[in-house]
Formats: sequence, structure tokens, C-alpha cells
Amino acid sequence: MKNKKILFTAVGVLIILVILGLALYSLNNKPQEENNNEDSLVENFIQLSAEDVGLVLSTQKNNQQLVMELNNLENVESFDYEVSYDAIENGEVIKQGTFGSGPNPTEKGKTEIKRVIDLGTCSAVCRYHKGIEEIQFTLRVNLLDGQVGMVEEIFVLE
Repeated sequence: MKNKKILFTAVGVLIILVILGLALYSLNNKPQEENNNEDSLVENFIQLSAEDVGLVLSTQKNNQQLVMELNNLENVESFDYEVSYDAIENGEVIKQGTFGSGPNPTEKGKTEIKRVIDLGTCSAVCRYHKGIEEIQFTLRVNLLDGQVGMVEEIFVLE
């Protein structure tokens, strides 16, 4: 009787240790799997040049607006962009930016798109940011073949 109690206790302790070991193993490997997924998402981007999508950046209205032209969109399903820059407000450098997107331009028979992006805050009236020297521009394009391309440009204002 005493030996059975010891045997059942030992088996119970062994089962608990196995369960704890599996739980710890699972917890230790889970973040690693998530990191691998994040890395594979980044690796799935194809680095493109501005020429690949016909990207031309310019400014208008005394550098208060950024003009984005995409002149080679035959293979593009959709796109999104992010604009970020440092502006000076009350003597302090403030990070500013905006983003936008666009649907398949070829559905409407277009292979070119032009967007005017205000470098400021606009509602009824625009309040443009001052002291902008350079703009970081990132364009992500979803290609018709399922791949995702990315173009990164630094645009220096004159």
C-alpha cells in the first residue's frame, strides 16, 4: 500500500514536471516564431528604384506642397505612401508627416498618377509647416503578380 502511494506520487510529480517543461518550451519558442514571421514579411518586400514605378518628386507653392508623380504603373494593383519630415515650430524641431494610398490606376485605363501633398495642416485653411529641409518619402506598391515593392527616397528642398 505504501509503495503504491509512493509510485502514484512519483508518477504525478513526473507528469507535472513534463507539463511544466512543455509549457516553458512553448513559451520560449513562441516569440522566436513571431520574430521569424516579422523578418519574413520584411524580406518579402522587393526593393524598387524610383525609375521602376516612374516616381518623380517635386515641390510647388514655395515648397509648401510635395508633388508625387507615378508614371509607370502598368504592373501596379495599388499603392500607399508615407511622407515624413522635420519642421520648425516656435523654434523647436517637430516631426511631421502624412500618408495616403491609391487603388489600381489601370482599372480606369491610367498608367500615371499625380498627387499634390500639402506639407502642413489643412482643413478650411492650410497652415503650412516651416523650415523643412528634406523629406523622407516611402512608397509601397502592391504588384499585379502578388509581390510587394518598396521605394525609399530622400527629397532635399532647394
